[in-house]
Amino acid sequence: MLRFALLFLALLALPIKAATVSNLYQAQVVMPADGQNADQTAREQGFKQVLIKVTGDQNIAKNNVIAQALKNSSGYVSQFSYGQDNGQQTLNLSFDKVQIKQLLTQAKANYWSEQRPDILVWMADDNGNSRDILWDQSTNALVADTKQAANIRGVPVTFPIGDFNDVTALHVSDLWGSFVDPISSASKRYNAGGLLLVKAIQQGDDKVELSWQLYTQKPSTIATDTQPITGKASGTLTQASRDMMNQVANQLAQKYALALGSSAAGEVNIEVDNVNSTEDFFTLERMLNHMTTVSSANAVNIKGDKVIFRMNLSASTAEFKRELSHDSRISADDYAVTNNNSAVTTAPATDVSTSSNAVDVSATQVQPPVQQSENYVAPDNIYTWHN
Repeated sequence: MLRFALLFLALLALPIKAATVSNLYQAQVVMPADGQNADQTAREQGFKQVLIKVTGDQNIAKNNVIAQALKNSSGYVSQFSYGQDNGQQTLNLSFDKVQIKQLLTQAKANYWSEQRPDILVWMADDNGNSRDILWDQSTNALVADTKQAANIRGVPVTFPIGDFNDVTALHVSDLWGSFVDPISSASKRYNAGGLLLVKAIQQGDDKVELSWQLYTQKPSTIATDTQPITGKASGTLTQASRDMMNQVANQLAQKYALALGSSAAGEVNIEVDNVNSTEDFFTLERMLNHMTTVSSANAVNIKGDKVIFRMNLSASTAEFKRELSHDSRISADDYAVTNNNSAVTTAPATDVSTSSNAVDVSATQVQPPVQQSENYVAPDNIYTWHN
C-alpha cells in the first residue's frame, strides 16, 4: 500500500513538460458535393489527415504501404458520425490508434506521439497604420486562422493572454526587432516547449505576408546567440497561416518524430544518477515506460541515488537515445560510461528484481569501493536526472 501511495503522490507532482494532443486520431471532413462514393472519398481524406498529424510527414501518402491502406480506410475507423459545419455536411471520424501504429511500423514510417511541445506564439501585426501584438482573445482573424492551422497538423499552440504582466513585460518594438532577452523573459511564465515569433504585414485585399522564427528550445534556455529556424508565407490570411504552420510542423516533426519498423535493440541497461527521492524514482520510472521506443523499463539495481533500469526496446538504440534526449529532465553522461565500463570495483547494490523489500531511493553517504556484488548489473549508458 505504501508503494501505491507514494506513486499516487508522485504522479500528482509531475511537471507539465508537454501538451497532450487529444484529437490526434480524429478528423472532420466536409462531404464532397458529388454523392457518388462520397463516404469513401471523405474517409480517405480524413485518414490521410490523421496520418499526416501522427507522422508529421506531409508526403506520407506516397509510401507504398500507406497508399494501399488508404484504399481500405474503413478498416481503421473506430467511430464515425455526421454533422454540420457552416451549413455544410461533415463526416466526423475517429481512427484506431493501435492499428495505425502497427501500420506505420509495417510501413517503416515516422511516429510522433501525442506528447508534443506547446509552442508559444508571439505575433506582431503591421496594418500600415500601427503595429500591435496579437493576444489570445484578439479579434484579428490571424489568431483564429493560426490556431486552426496548428490544430490540423497536431501542433499545440498558445497565444499570450495579454494581461498586465504581458503588456508591461514586452513592447511591440521588442517583438518586431526580435530581441531575444525581453521575449524570453516575458515567455517564462507560460512554461512553453518552444517559441514562434511572427511578423505579419497586411497587404490589403485580405492578403498578408508572414515572416516567422521558430525556437525549438524552452524560453528559459534561449540565449542571444541561439539561431532560430526561419521562414516566410504569404497569401490570404487562411492560406498564409496554413502554409506557415505546415512549415513549422515539418520542422518540429524532424526533431521529435521517431522512425518505426527498424530492428529493435532488445535489452539495454541504463544507470540514472541523482535520483534522490521516491518521487524522483516514480517520475523517472513512469517517464521511461511511456516512451515510444520502450516496451518496458524495470529497475534492477538501486544504490544510494543511482538506479539501474533494464530497458526492453521496441526500436533501435539510436532512436531510443534520440527520444530520451528530447526530455530536459535527463541528460547523458558519456564520460561516465567510458569510466564505468573500465572500472572493476563498485559499492554493493540492491537487486530489486528479486528483493521483495521496500525500496529506499533516497540519497545515502558514499561508501568505499568494494568488489562488485554478484547481482550487480553493468549499465550500457549512464544518465543524470535533473527533475
